Amino acid sequence: MMADGVRVLITGNGGSGKTWLGQRLAERLSVPLVRLDDLYWDGAYGGRERDRRVVFDEVATRAAEPSWVIEGVYGWLLPAALPHATEFIFLDLPVDACLDNVRRRGNQGSGDEAAFAALLAWVAEYPNRENSNSRLTHRRLWDGFAGSREILRHRDELDAYLNRRTSDRPAGG
Repeated sequence: MMADGVRVLITGNGGSGKTWLGQRLAERLSVPLVRLDDLYWDGAYGGRERDRRVVFDEVATRAAEPSWVIEGVYGWLLPAALPHATEFIFLDLPVDACLDNVRRRGNQGSGDEAAFAALLAWVAEYPNRENSNSRLTHRRLWDGFAGSREILRHRDELDAYLNRRTSDRPAGG
């Protein structure tokens, strides 16, 4: 049974656990999962970037649906979903933990070692970036959100949140 009216937005650095948490939360709540990577990239992750206006409009359309979990790092896309979100989760894990997670999952894109090294460098610069995919932008969006919100700073907090958030749901639904 789908949890009606559940619209959870999850953001954070690469490797922070957005997809991990989003998949499990969506499954337990029986709501659709929307991965911003899947909308932004044409084909596999790290492929050709799609037109930003088209992607923004697709996110806005998906966010108008009654229930969902949307996860992604793209701060410029989050405003398409925020007006509809009932909950906003900011995964603010230490950079070292994010880098470890990215290394553990391996290269998910082109398989090119140089591209993977660039991804690791990109994850490492998250606290100092000055663009829409930065810690500062994510925090500002989170600070301005009027609905239910959480900051999770350690992997064990993700587990605890997931268990707490879904413990009131009956088994199998």
